[in-house]
Amino acid sequence: MNLSQGITGFGIIEILIGSFTLSGVATSIVLGTSQKPLGVLTFVVCAATVSLALGVGIVRRSRVGYYLLLFFATLVLASKLLIFAKVIVLSGALETVIPPPIKNAISLIYHLLLILYFALPSSRRAFNRKE
Repeated sequence: MNLSQGITGFGIIEILIGSFTLSGVATSIVLGTSQKPLGVLTFVVCAATVSLALGVGIVRRSRVGYYLLLFFATLVLASKLLIFAKVIVLSGALETVIPPPIKNAISLIYHLLLILYFALPSSRRAFNRKE
């Protein structure tokens, strides 16, 4: 896999995360099966929308998308480390069907790999075009 494919791959993953989350939320609302409080639902919709937009930005090689993706990935990574250290605990309303320890471990590994990949000088150069 070359650099361009890796960047596009991460972008597509972000698009899929956002799309599947938004469609899942929409389906649960339409079917009346959502049991999440409005605040949690709003947070999930906002996070999914950001993920979708960042994925599109990365695929399009947007410099703003690059910096925002690194910012949010670092934020997620820090939050997962704090969760594993039991410094913070998430509300049960944010939990999904995937067991939290597995979901958090996958998220931590994914975001760490994303940060390392996009911190490579060659990755940074791919986003140095004028917008």
